[in-house]
Amino acid sequence: MAYISEPITFSKEIEGLTNDLIVPEGFVKDFHFSTEKHLMVIMRVVGPDTNKVVDFFENGEDNVYNIQTVSALDGREINDDFILTDLYLDEGPNLSVDIDIEPPMVRVILDFLMK
Repeated sequence: MAYISEPITFSKEIEGLTNDLIVPEGFVKDFHFSTEKHLMVIMRVVGPDTNKVVDFFENGEDNVYNIQTVSALDGREINDDFILTDLYLDEGPNLSVDIDIEPPMVRVILDFLMK
């Protein structure tokens, strides 16, 4: 269960330019602070924008991301810099020749430490 009440905005700086990725709260399956410094985000994104998510996070370990959202538990606004320490990407389902092709999907597990 995701405990956010607004979409998550992930921002990162590449070559002096800030790139943003906005993920609607419906795709966020869990948003969990296990300690004051450790954040885990679990998402399942379905549809044509899965490539945007993969491209944004792929090879992103040790990069700094600014994360903005609002906690649904206490209404606290989250707007902090985090270092991506671990990343798991699972793209699926595989495309097939069946008539009933399922939409593209990516499962993402992100582990962050507060900077």
